[in-house]
Amino acid sequence: MLLASLTLFQFLLRLVLVPIVVAPIVATVRWRRLGRVRRYLAVLVWFELPLELLGFALMLAKHNNLFIMPFYTVGELCLLALVYREALQSATFSRWMPWVVGAFAAYVALDSLLLSNLRWHQPGQQVVQGLLILLMVGLYLRKLLHELRVQHLWRDPMLWVSVGLLLYFVGYLQIAWFSNYLLQHYDMAFNRRIWTVHAAVANVLHGCYCVALALPAVATFTTQPASREAVYQQ
Repeated sequence: MLLASLTLFQFLLRLVLVPIVVAPIVATVRWRRLGRVRRYLAVLVWFELPLELLGFALMLAKHNNLFIMPFYTVGELCLLALVYREALQSATFSRWMPWVVGAFAAYVALDSLLLSNLRWHQPGQQVVQGLLILLMVGLYLRKLLHELRVQHLWRDPMLWVSVGLLLYFVGYLQIAWFSNYLLQHYDMAFNRRIWTVHAAVANVLHGCYCVALALPAVATFTTQPASREAVYQQ
């Protein structure tokens, strides 16, 4: 009866906590069998867990939780940059990544502390972060399609991570642009439709993290036919 009384929004909002909690458990159980790429992913899901739970608790208590977003945004970008640095194995990416992440962190600090009210969304931060993450996803998918050969594509953990991030940020960027408009022109029915979409894509993203962490290690090979030497272990 209790489940039957929940709206789709309320159901998805509670359901999103399941993969958020399961992913760190999977990461902990499989830590010794994870390569460098997925160990950074494990650190990411451990980092996200307390922030997600705090945000959810504040929301249920009807307190503003938007002050969490700058910490979440910078931490997520930094850890995903480390994940993709290991996955891409690109000297150019490795050289520029610290500068880009550092510049973004400085921008977030300036925008949050001097220019913004932490009780409101910071759409600029979220949009810039989303575009940077989509750029990393695009670089990996390009490398996967043009430079690497994976014997079983669906067993590539980074493909799951990349597809999850692609689906999430393509959806979330549309919400981020208008997040403060939604706060200023509050309509409960419209807001619930928007955040139902967000809860759905967040479920997909963290579900993909769970799959990526649970998959057995897979070797990724170069396209050179005479060489089957693994580039990295995920």
